[in-house]
Amino acid sequence: MGSSTNKVPEKCIYLLKEMQACTLRPDGVYIPPRMHLLTYCQIGNYLNCPTYEKYCPMETQTMKKEMQEHGGRRRFLRIPRKHKVLIQTCDSIGTVIGSFSEQALTLDYSQGGMRIQLDSEIPADSLLRFDFGNDFVVPQLQGIAKLCWHRKTDANPQGMEAGLIFKDHFSQAVLAVQTEH
Repeated sequence: MGSSTNKVPEKCIYLLKEMQACTLRPDGVYIPPRMHLLTYCQIGNYLNCPTYEKYCPMETQTMKKEMQEHGGRRRFLRIPRKHKVLIQTCDSIGTVIGSFSEQALTLDYSQGGMRIQLDSEIPADSLLRFDFGNDFVVPQLQGIAKLCWHRKTDANPQGMEAGLIFKDHFSQAVLAVQTEH
């Protein structure tokens, strides 16, 4: 994946890439037509997706407003807090696989993901299990995230900074409630 600038994910967080399916609908998984995927899901246009607008109307309005206020960069309100979090490579159900395991520090978090600081580079395109301790707003919160971007930091030349997108709906839902307060 390499280093990149801090950017908003370009695909809908509700898209299951492997299945090309949408997980937003409460009545099951929706497999949209290819044109729908190309028009909304796989590019930064998912805020205009009819399914997204139907099932997340408040989120859609809030995100569109925040994007206008922040020049299109922010999807969710970010909470600048430092918490220790254990990051480990995992499979799609959260079983730890591979040898990557590191104690990281959050720089900020939101309903959609978190920005962390760590000492080594995360393998590209990794799925990651994260485990927070008792000091987090939701004690011992665990979930699955995907590496979105990473880069070297000026503050710690040996360290890295990385952006992770939450891939499990539980973490998204719990943090959505927490960030509203």
